[in-house]
Amino acid sequence: MKKTLILLTLVALFGCSKEPNSMDDFTRLVGKIQSKSKEIGNINMEIADAVQKFNANRKADEQIEIPDSAYGLNKEQLKLVQDMIQKEQDPTYRGLLTQIVDKNKQIQKLSEDLEDVKAKLPKPYSVKEGDSHYNVCFNFLTKEKGLSKERANELLQQSFLADDLLPGFNVWLYYNDDVFGTFVNQGSVKISPNQFARIIRKKQIDAARQEVMEQMKNGEETPKP
Repeated sequence: MKKTLILLTLVALFGCSKEPNSMDDFTRLVGKIQSKSKEIGNINMEIADAVQKFNANRKADEQIEIPDSAYGLNKEQLKLVQDMIQKEQDPTYRGLLTQIVDKNKQIQKLSEDLEDVKAKLPKPYSVKEGDSHYNVCFNFLTKEKGLSKERANELLQQSFLADDLLPGFNVWLYYNDDVFGTFVNQGSVKISPNQFARIIRKKQIDAARQEVMEQMKNGEETPKP
């Protein structure tokens, strides 16, 4: 009974889906996910820009909410915009509304393609508050794949792991014949891992610069490299 419960826990944690035949297959599918996710993100920003342009000179009760999803308009927002197209008399505003709907269709098509790619990979782990990339990978290797803690740590020391994760990011994992691979994509989060890393890096640089400026202002000697 105890072994059965452990197995069920692992299935619930990591899910069960198809396993790529090789690391090359995993890398190829990962590339497709990253490419389509980036394209969806770019179109989503174009929708947000069109919404802002539409709202700029409209009364509060005539404005559209900027999509709060990483995948364009939700059903209620889409229905609202479609209804507004029928009523809008100004060709400029009607053009913006039509542009929003057309771009949303592009996102829907790309999202379907993305789901087809994801179906060829094991189900990703959805990041929760307090998770680290290292711990997610370590649990995968030791609990699901049965590696020793020592070997799991060796593989992770050789891998590129994200410094920080946001709840909702997806962690994709692969292990076969002592070959391990992992990558992170934005999942349900509007910001991508790369954008998040750049924000963190910028804040770190700004904080370091401010500290140096304060030391110079106070006449302190700055640390030598």
